Amino acid sequence: MLNPLLDATFRIITRERATQLHRLAAALDAEFGLPKLDNDPDKDLFKRNFLLMNALYQLQQEMAEQGYYLQVEAMDIRLNEQSTQSALQTHDPLRDYYLDWCNYDTSKDDVIALLDQFWQRYLKVPQLAPQQHAELIAKWQLPSPYCRRQLSKRWRALAFAAHPDQQGNHAAFQQLQHEYEQLKHYAQAEEP
Repeated sequence: MLNPLLDATFRIITRERATQLHRLAAALDAEFGLPKLDNDPDKDLFKRNFLLMNALYQLQQEMAEQGYYLQVEAMDIRLNEQSTQSALQTHDPLRDYYLDWCNYDTSKDDVIALLDQFWQRYLKVPQLAPQQHAELIAKWQLPSPYCRRQLSKRWRALAFAAHPDQQGNHAAFQQLQHEYEQLKHYAQAEEP
């Protein structure tokens, strides 16, 4: 399948030489107006990211053949002359994932699971023991089981009240953020 972002991404990468994923996405949107790819916001974000990462990894392979190395990391996308240290790895699970078009049209539940996995790794949120989870559910006044929408609504109410800009306590606000990340891991995708 031909990636519609391939040529535009190439133009930006060769012009910028170094950027970050969110800046590249913003530049593509500003220059070419990325269309809405799905009615579901999570899937739309996933598909946009998938197309961009697919384009970057395709370009990485093509540029390696021309003697260049395109480093593809979220916070560091950089075009360099290839050296022996920057040669492409033979096996890169992330590259393999984004070059497989079967992953483009994934289900909403899979997208939510992928987002949760990303944030869990990013935030390094520890798993809760069953008793700790039950205590947090009671503290947050959530039903058991609860869905992501119920959790998000409760999070916004608690966060607004505890936010330092609203005369709240900074430490309490940070604790709420941490608890929210922990609770998200256990939320159901749809209402129970």
